[in-house]
Amino acid sequence: MFGVRLPILNKVKLPFQIKPRRKVVALESSGEYLKLAVVESTPRGKKLSRLLARTVVLQDDLSVLLRSVVEEGLIPADSRVLISIPRNLVTVRNLQLPTTDPKELREMVNLQAVKQTPFLKDEIIADYQIVRSGIEGYTDVILVTTHRSVPNSSLKTLDDAGLQAEGIRLSTQGVLSAFLAMGGIAGEDRAATLAMVDVDSNFCDFMVVAGGQISFTKAISVGPVKLLMGGEIEIQKFTEEIQRAIEIYGNEGIGGKISKIVLSGAEIDLENLMSRLGDALQIPVEQWLLSKTSRGVPEIMDAPENCKGALSYSSVVGLAWNPRGAKIDLTPPEVRLRESLARKGKSLTAIGISVILLLTAVTVLVSQKLYARKEYLSELREEVAQTDKYAGEVEAMRKKIRLIGDATGFQNSSLEILSVLHRTLPPDVYLKSVTFEDGSYLVLQGVSEKMSAVFGLLSTLEKQPQFHHVKTKHITRSARKGGQEEINFEMTCLLTNDGET
Repeated sequence: MFGVRLPILNKVKLPFQIKPRRKVVALESSGEYLKLAVVESTPRGKKLSRLLARTVVLQDDLSVLLRSVVEEGLIPADSRVLISIPRNLVTVRNLQLPTTDPKELREMVNLQAVKQTPFLKDEIIADYQIVRSGIEGYTDVILVTTHRSVPNSSLKTLDDAGLQAEGIRLSTQGVLSAFLAMGGIAGEDRAATLAMVDVDSNFCDFMVVAGGQISFTKAISVGPVKLLMGGEIEIQKFTEEIQRAIEIYGNEGIGGKISKIVLSGAEIDLENLMSRLGDALQIPVEQWLLSKTSRGVPEIMDAPENCKGALSYSSVVGLAWNPRGAKIDLTPPEVRLRESLARKGKSLTAIGISVILLLTAVTVLVSQKLYARKEYLSELREEVAQTDKYAGEVEAMRKKIRLIGDATGFQNSSLEILSVLHRTLPPDVYLKSVTFEDGSYLVLQGVSEKMSAVFGLLSTLEKQPQFHHVKTKHITRSARKGGQEEINFEMTCLLTNDGET
């Protein structure tokens, strides 16, 4: 009508309407190589349009290398890139936690994330995925943690190259997405428990897949070069590592028996390795190659000759093909918040533009344009007046609260601490003693019938401004008369000094 698509017209499917093409870019830097995949969505569906690999001599030159890829037109300059973090740069733990409540589960996982690494809470990025829940009140989860420097380094590289990050995901889930999208699991295999071994340039990612999701993963520091050049010794070591990984998976008790092993990733001749693995483990072994399941891969591949068959593109292909399939999000929280605000800002801008266009169309088509504008302006004024009224009330209340706080402040007094404990103590937790040491150290001894209640108290105290570095010194179980179990615990924490935040 006016060369502009109005919101009301978006709901109408016009004849011969052509959907715009959309490209999704996934990138992974695995030390000495930069890998990149581009998946294009067209009216006929998705297709893998480019696979690219470059040798990285110095990590400091990575952004320069990526910028040159953009300048050569190999990827669009306005691409939003999904970053893949290699499996060998993260720590993965299988945990069984005594709760099925989502809120309690999140709190327990946050506590465990700090305990499972030698780093401080602010130094790590963590996320988790539920494997199964509800079994006798427990939930099995996969906890993934990495040092903050790993995703931050990737974000800085993209920023220096003039690109924007769409998010940061775990390479293991990209491998699974590629396997599922390219027909790696079909028929009865979808209900079976399979083991995948994705062979990359300097490590292998061993994962167990059940019901279409990952239930276990372990990094193995053996690459294709060692397997091909190391002969029988390296093959024997590799077989022992796979056997050890299968034993660890079995000891976790989180799934069924592995019915098949699938080798993927680097496209090298592994016939001897497959035979040795099958004989040693008494499990069928197959090889799944990306080039044989997706047409035209050799034509779209842009990589040095010496590394064409020695790299795994599974992770970047899977993430680009199904960006929403990867549930583990390793994006730093502050970046997520910034991106969320930016998206909301764009949405509000788009809504504002749509409203303006709609009003413009109405003024052309409707004779009573002045009346409509006055009505719309009146509504806006009413909303602004209501907002001003509530804002004034909130500001007045905030000033009163500040004055009362200044007049009655008695930070770190025993009365204040006991008052805070009285407000925050759960009904199923009882304190036997409260000890103050030097006015800056607090020791709590108590009892509860539920372990989750103790963790809940720990999490609640950490959120109070009067306490910090809250820790459990010991937790013991004992039986009371009548057969009921009782949890005895001791917690310690530092009291916030005046002026601290």
